[in-house]
Amino acid sequence: MISITKTTFVLTMLFSLFWSPMRLAENPKYPVPPKTFKRLFYIQRNHNENTIVYDANFDKQGRLKSNNPVHVYWIRYQEHGQTMPLRTVEKMFAYGVKTTPIKGKPGEYKVDLVATDKRDFLLKQIAPFKAIIYTTIDGQNAILDHIYIYADNSGFWPKVKYVELFGINPKTKKNVYEKMITE
Repeated sequence: MISITKTTFVLTMLFSLFWSPMRLAENPKYPVPPKTFKRLFYIQRNHNENTIVYDANFDKQGRLKSNNPVHVYWIRYQEHGQTMPLRTVEKMFAYGVKTTPIKGKPGEYKVDLVATDKRDFLLKQIAPFKAIIYTTIDGQNAILDHIYIYADNSGFWPKVKYVELFGINPKTKKNVYEKMITE
């Protein structure tokens, strides 16, 4: 018979082997938007599985459209996976973006996310029909994959408790993760 101490040790070891911060933070029941050549990143929230998607907006030659390089929209998984544009209030106060071209660097844009002002984001075109969003995650340069926002929805206006950033270190190709407590 295994003692409780030994059982606890075995469970702890198994937990540490199979549950990385990436797995702990993600909600496994949420669908992941399919990867496309346009996909920059997406945002999911604890409120429901509907997902906000950020895609590169290319012209016919595969260059980022200078007047609107990022296309933002919903995938409404709770409504049969249909897509729909953000409402004006969502653009202004929750999930919109503002892009500013970087002088002297064609195909590069500073990106400000309404969802967080605590991070700098750089949109960079790396080839025709290929662009990436860079940011800093856990002190490392990273390609952003997705963001998870946990908010308390019990009041009149949701109060964000924490934001989780998930990405890939472009040099090491390893996953990077950071949880930002907002309170």
